[in-house]
Amino acid sequence: MIFQFGDLLGLMAGIYIAIMIIIVVFYIIAILIAIWVYKDAKKRDMNAAVWLLIVLVTGCIGCIIYLVIRNKN
Repeated sequence: MIFQFGDLLGLMAGIYIAIMIIIVVFYIIAILIAIWVYKDAKKRDMNAAVWLLIVLVTGCIGCIIYLVIRNKN
């Protein structure tokens, strides 16, 4: 037997922690993008609160839509 049961539990815990770190980093990046969209929309006299909500709910899709719409204004 290559792995003992304790080693397997340690490996699973390490994988779980790595996945949790990746998820937290993903959410931090999403929040930073939403804040940037809010500030940029406010600077361009667009409805910043609506764009903030759109980007928070839809993620990257909302950011792409915002970038397309903002270039037309």
